[in-house]
Amino acid sequence: MIFGFGKGEINIALEKYNFSPGEIIKGKVSFELKKPTLAKKLKITLVGVRVTNQQVRYPNRPPAMETRKDFIHHFEMPLDGEKEYSRGEYPFEIKIPDNVLGVSSLPKEATEGILGAVLKTAETLSKMSGSTSRIEWYLEASMEIPSAFDIKKKVNITVG
Repeated sequence: MIFGFGKGEINIALEKYNFSPGEIIKGKVSFELKKPTLAKKLKITLVGVRVTNQQVRYPNRPPAMETRKDFIHHFEMPLDGEKEYSRGEYPFEIKIPDNVLGVSSLPKEATEGILGAVLKTAETLSKMSGSTSRIEWYLEASMEIPSAFDIKKKVNITVG
């Protein structure tokens, strides 16, 4: 539960938490506020972030790990507009794009032959340089409240 300075709480309930590209995420956003509150909008957002850890070498210092985060996917779906909210439940469906994983979602034939060799070489070089990368996926429900902190809830999911 996430509380916006005592304003209330918002939650995300999903049918499941593991997905493949092209699947539909089905769930609902529910909330209960301590008192009726004017908000700009209620929304659900699907986010994919590539997290890369890379070893960096500096002159006259020991190597250090550097973390970089790049958004690879960001899809925002409004659930309701500006109005006074108190409690409610909003079902939603979000389709995960078929190509959301890039190279990983290519057909097997496309990762064989010359292209496959290039991809394997790039992966090997990345590992040799001390670089690791992963993609973190999450859904975030939020209620935007003017002149106050938004009420938010984040739920991690797996796409692969």
